[in-house]
Amino acid sequence: MSKSVEIGEELVQELFLILMEKDKKLLKRLAEENKAEGYCLKIMKTQLYSKNSDFHKNEISWRKNRDEHLNKHLEEIDNKAIEEKRKIDLIHKIEIEKIDLLIKRLPYFEREVFRVYYSEGLSLNRFAKKSGISRKTIYNTINKVKSYIKENYK
Repeated sequence: MSKSVEIGEELVQELFLILMEKDKKLLKRLAEENKAEGYCLKIMKTQLYSKNSDFHKNEISWRKNRDEHLNKHLEEIDNKAIEEKRKIDLIHKIEIEKIDLLIKRLPYFEREVFRVYYSEGLSLNRFAKKSGISRKTIYNTINKVKSYIKENYK
């Protein structure tokens, strides 16, 4: 149920409570003069918009509590997300350090081919043309380094 429907239902209930406290003769006279509907609408309007009405105060209080609750909940979610990101960043950093250590153990040629290929983002053909190393040698070297990392990564 939407909040506006809830407010409407609560407003009608508030109207009935107010009418029950009114003088019966007044209500009878309003009904006889066909003014009851206007009178009820005026009461509901006053309850909804008057800052002094209990209904208005309760509605404002409800909204304030709801907003505080939502803000607190969103803050908790944000804090959890930040903490998770920190954990992931730390794990990622550790993973990279492990791979870097493995790469440092490689012979110079294999290490440099692998580094240049991934850091510069060149295609095999472009790398071969730029470096003067055959495409096949670059391909084999990169695959050899990948296999080495997969086998030795713990």
